[in-house]
Formats: sequence, structure tokens, C-alpha cells
Amino acid sequence: MLAPYSATLSTLSTEYPVLGLALTTHRTTRSEALSFRDKPYLIELYADARRLERVAMRKGVQVGVSEWMLQVVLDAAGWRGRTCAYVLPSYKVRNRFVQSRVNRMLLEVPAYRDRCPGGTIDAVKGGAENLGNKRFGRGSLLFLGSETATDFVEFSADFLIVDEYDRCDLSNVAMAWDRLRASPDPQVIYVGNPTLPRTGISREYDDSDRRRWYHRCGRCGTRQPLDWFLHIVHRDDQGRWQLRDQVAGRHRIPPRPVCARCHEPFDRVPDGGLWVPEDPRHERRGYAMSRLDVLSDDLGLLYAEWMRAQGSPDMIRAFFNGALGIPYEFDGTGLTVEVLDRATTDQPEMDRLGGATYDKQTVTAGVDVGSVLHTVISVVEHDDEGQAIRRAVLVQACRSFEELADTLRRFRVDLCVIDAMPETHKAQELRDTFVEEGGTTVWLCRFHPTQRVGAQKYGIRLDYQAQVVQVDRTAVFDVSHDDIVQGRRRFPCDVMGVVGWSEQMRAPVRVVDGDRGRIIWTEGSAADHYRLAECYDRIATDLLDAGGQYFPG
Repeated sequence: MLAPYSATLSTLSTEYPVLGLALTTHRTTRSEALSFRDKPYLIELYADARRLERVAMRKGVQVGVSEWMLQVVLDAAGWRGRTCAYVLPSYKVRNRFVQSRVNRMLLEVPAYRDRCPGGTIDAVKGGAENLGNKRFGRGSLLFLGSETATDFVEFSADFLIVDEYDRCDLSNVAMAWDRLRASPDPQVIYVGNPTLPRTGISREYDDSDRRRWYHRCGRCGTRQPLDWFLHIVHRDDQGRWQLRDQVAGRHRIPPRPVCARCHEPFDRVPDGGLWVPEDPRHERRGYAMSRLDVLSDDLGLLYAEWMRAQGSPDMIRAFFNGALGIPYEFDGTGLTVEVLDRATTDQPEMDRLGGATYDKQTVTAGVDVGSVLHTVISVVEHDDEGQAIRRAVLVQACRSFEELADTLRRFRVDLCVIDAMPETHKAQELRDTFVEEGGTTVWLCRFHPTQRVGAQKYGIRLDYQAQVVQVDRTAVFDVSHDDIVQGRRRFPCDVMGVVGWSEQMRAPVRVVDGDRGRIIWTEGSAADHYRLAECYDRIATDLLDAGGQYFPG
């Protein structure tokens, strides 16, 4: 696990001092040495601790982050001479935390005790001032309760940690930024169990590069972040929750995750995992961790906890927030893994080659433009009752417009709808390329809000000369959502193995926009590229409607 960082402890201590300190000096509150065997995802946090500037950590309970935060502030104050402010929800929580964890650690670990003035923390005095302000090495440790505003206007600091972020008084925490303005090298870390989407620590994590810990399937080699519904449980035909690992059920062994690509159980192992950012261009780091990432956790016990929670919204919410480390959303507000799973049942695998087999088929494509081009290619079929069924044959991220153009050619795409923003010029070049060579018609899409859609779906506006289609965003999201839920949209059986697809399809949710008095779809700061590509593909299908009747009511 440590091989990528160093071969010897002495080198570790030089190149990665906090990681070296953790392995050679630190002891937990149980007086035990740190081990990363069941939490390999923590290694990067320890290795990069001194280089982290602004971090948001959305986590489940007991994933090892609290121990890491203590190690980080002790290193910053005791070894680097920094002033560190550690914020907790209240003074009561602060006092309990300092007395039971911090003081004990400072007294029992020799290297820490040596950095206390006189080798003591003045434990005999035990006053509140000792709990809130400690000299440590050349630096200082400030432990604050978030409920008192005056605490946030009376100190200067270099390092700020806000723990249990969603439980803190964020109006006071917001003032803490001013306390770091004089520091030449400020560091800020927000950590917490999430509560609701797009609020608190969930919002902070969304506004980051959104790193997830990817486990490696030992059977097919696919790397994937573990999802409770995608990898651990599902509903059977009677609507009952079941483990996906049927082998575990038959042989009474601890269940394992089931790979989203090869659909076989695999072992979670210390080696083979890595952090993957969903938005690598974002400067701020964000980490998401759950109990599924803790290798020593028995997934069978988590399953039992899940089953006990059924019928109790409060217990289910607690399971989402605490065990899974994700915000809780009510059913029906967006797509779920169950719905997406049903849409892949009995479908063939993705076709990555294309070819002449598509010459006589109706083929559409939807493309969302970002750092890469998220692309969905579909064929339109009809059931026995004449109902149109859109079947995706390829879901992938193209790295360039040239690769996208080649893909459209290989799959004999009849009509492609592509996001007009932000690469308007490149999208126009793609359109013009196919105007010259033929084969594929490319339309650019823009969103515009309409209060009343009228007799035509999406409130469509067509500019035939520029090949630009404008639609109401909320309306087209509604229609594409209903397609999937009602079985008119099908996906390849291996689509869950496409990096980011499941998460991006589920990111947008229906909410009430109080300012405009209407229902809208919002993804917050989460990525939703594949979901948008899905909407564009649906528009492409309707533009090809037989007889030229676009968007009939």
C-alpha cells in the first residue's frame, strides 16, 4: 500500500512528514499504532497533509478521518509552529473532545508530551481556558465551539478545521475566513457527515474535484467507487431487498460487492484502490468516504442494519448519512439505481465498433460538452404496439471533436444534438463538417425557460438555417426521466461500468423553485453530463420523427 510513497520509513519522514509521523510516532486514543490495512484510502490524506489548502470531506462515521485531523493539527502546531483553530459544534462537544481525546493523546505519546510546555498540559488545573487554548511546540491549538460569535473575531490563525460541519453554526463559521487572511499559507478543511443534498458539507464537497475511492474488481479489472444500491443490494421481483452477492447467501459467508461490469462478486483488498477526481480541473480537493470503503467492515452487518431501517424514514436517513456518507433524498425526486438497473436488464453489451449493421437503422446521438464530450448513441426501435423504444448502443466520453466525428461516422448516426455551450465554435465546426460530407445532421441545442410549453413538447424553437434547437430544460428533463422510468429507454447491460455514468444520471433532482413558483431540475454543483447527453439524444429522436412532425403534443 505504501510502495508508491517510499521504500523506507526514513525517506517517508522526509518526503511525507505527516505520514512518517503517523507510522513512527503517533498513537491512537487506544494507545495503538496506526495501520492502513483496512483503510488504505487514508494514505493519500496523510501523505499530502501539508500540501492541502482547501479541502471538503463528506464522510460516513468511523472511517478514520477524526484521527487524521488530530494528527494534522498536531503536526502543524508542534512541528511547523502554526496556529491551528479546531471548530466543533458546541462548547459541550468541544470540552468532551479535548478531555477524552486531545489531552490523553498529548500526555501518553512521548513526542507530543515533549512539545507541551514543561511536558504537561496543566491537567491538574483543568480549567476551561486549558480546554480552549493550548501552546504546543512553537505553535498553538485553539479549540472552539461554533455557537459563540465572539470566538470568531478574537483570534488569528494559519490553519482551520471545522468538524461535524452540518451541526455547526455556519453563520459564525463563515467569519473564520477573516481570521486566516494574515496567514502567508492558510489551510482550511471542512469535514462532516452529510444531511441533505446541496447543503452543508454536501454543498462544499460538490464545489470541489469530488474524489471517490475506486476499488478494483479482481475478476475483470474494472475500477469503480462502491455504491450501496449498485454493488451491494437490489430489489427482487417481489420488491424485497436482497444481497446482490448470491454466493454469500448460499454459503453463509460475508457478502462482497458485485462488479457493475462483469456482475461477479469481488474482494475489497488493500492494494488496487485509488482516488479518482470526478472534476480534475477543480483546484479544491474533495473526498467522499463511506463504511463500504472500510475493508474490515462486514457488509452483512450493514445489510442487517439496512433491513432493520426499513419502514422508518429516520433510520433510513441515518443509514444514508452515517453508514454511506451521502445525503438523503426522498424517493421520486430523481432517478435511482433501481430504475437504472431495470433499464439495463436483458440488454446486450455495448458496441464500441459500429459498422455497416447500422446502415438501415434509425440512429441518434446526444452530446454534452465539457472537459470531454459525454456521448450517447442510440437506435430507435418499436415494440409490437408501435411504441418507440430507444436503445442505447454506446455510452462513452470522447476526448476530442475529432474522435466524436469519427464515432458518429462509424455508427452511421442520422441525427446528433450537441450542447451549444461552452464550445460554440467547435460545435459549429462539427455541424459544418457534416453539412459538407453528409451522412449525419448535427443540431446545436440551447435551453430557454418557458412558463407554458403549449401543444409542443419542451417549448421547442427551431432555427433551420443555423440548425439550432431551443427547448425548455425542465420539460425535456421530465420527458427523458419518464422514458426511463416507464421502460421506453434501455441501456447496455455493462453501462454501470462507465465511469461516472450512474452518478451523473442520478445527480439532477426535482425541486420547487420558490422564486419562479415552478418545479425545476437541479444538480447543484454535481456533474450531470451523461444526464444532459441523454436529454439531447431524446431531442434528436424527436427531430427524426417520421413525417417531419417535430415534438407533437
